[in-house]
Amino acid sequence: MKTRSLISLIPLLFIYSCTPLPEPEKAEHNSFYTKAYYYPAEELEAGKVYEYVIVHDGEEYLSHFWHLQSEKDQEGNLFLIWNRYNAQLQKDQYIKEWIIEDGVITKEYKFFVLDSATNKLKEYPNDVSQNVVFPFNASTDTAMAYRFVCEMKLPPDFLTAKLIRDRKFGSSTKFNYKDQEVDAVAFTCTDLYDIENVEEGGFWNIKKAVVEIYAKGTGLVYQEEKRAGQQGSEVTKLRTIYSIEEFENLLKSKNAENR
Repeated sequence: MKTRSLISLIPLLFIYSCTPLPEPEKAEHNSFYTKAYYYPAEELEAGKVYEYVIVHDGEEYLSHFWHLQSEKDQEGNLFLIWNRYNAQLQKDQYIKEWIIEDGVITKEYKFFVLDSATNKLKEYPNDVSQNVVFPFNASTDTAMAYRFVCEMKLPPDFLTAKLIRDRKFGSSTKFNYKDQEVDAVAFTCTDLYDIENVEEGGFWNIKKAVVEIYAKGTGLVYQEEKRAGQQGSEVTKLRTIYSIEEFENLLKSKNAENR
């Protein structure tokens, strides 16, 4: 299977934004090359675990972990496998991304919910209809965005929830990560959730404005979400990166506590 560009897989969608352009000398042909700022899939064959925390009033609260590991198929295509664990170290999401020449696209997206009857995790596939996750040749056009769309139904209510995410490049920047100033890029996202209760009726929307910062050689290190109509925002940041052995020790400790 030959590697294809994002443009050949899905059309670019246009939205308006006041996001600043990157420094002119760093942008070539109206685009900014961002691959070095995404998670380093080529270096994740052995796997690593990213720990994210929510910051509130100066305090940090454990949010979730992402277990990241790359693999190649027989044709040499590179994939990044994501397994998400919540603060209780329970697996709740799985994502398979295809790393292509121009960026990242989603191949699979699943949720896991613990079935109380069997005490086992049950899979709930997410229907992905537009799968652009992260562009490498990111356009600096202030009217252009990359769209991701998925639809899900999860227990206990099994509401139909559709996410439309428009992500666009903002600027090159610097970011303080672990007391060191690192090269980074900022993206802005507009998230729109359409939620419908088919059985009981009712339909509502949730809209969020999101700022993301990706550090060179690391991946996402900072995210800030603001929900329309609400005061304040929620900040999530990368606290540390574990080896697989270190994370497995955490899992063992947690399992021992639950016995």
